[in-house]
Amino acid sequence: MKIKRPDRKKSGHIPPPTEPINYDQKPPIFSLEKLALGKYCLSGLDQEHKAKFADAVFRRKNLPWIDIKNADKHALGTEKIARKSIKAPMPKFITEDVDHFIALRFHGMKPMVGYRTRDIFYVLWFDSDFTLYNH
Repeated sequence: MKIKRPDRKKSGHIPPPTEPINYDQKPPIFSLEKLALGKYCLSGLDQEHKAKFADAVFRRKNLPWIDIKNADKHALGTEKIARKSIKAPMPKFITEDVDHFIALRFHGMKPMVGYRTRDIFYVLWFDSDFTLYNH
């Protein structure tokens, strides 16, 4: 059996976009890749809180970041949290130039706190007992 050589004119190469991507127009991608271990970790949440986190992700799955940024901070919106307000140990990969984080509510007023890069929201902490920072 011979494998057909690909046609150079039909390489399947996708050309780069002609305009820069506006990540504020994209919905968030939630990542637990950078989640800090310890008191504010997902593993410390009970089943109800874990279910509410899944629901919070689902409710935002089609909302572009611009709508999330403009929404009420106690609903689907965001709130800036100063770095100096965080009481948990700072992950080593967070550099000194980072001066704030973003909070998104996941269960009533209870926030998940992290940071955004492009359209990805990296969750660092779940503040289920309101002790991560002064509210």
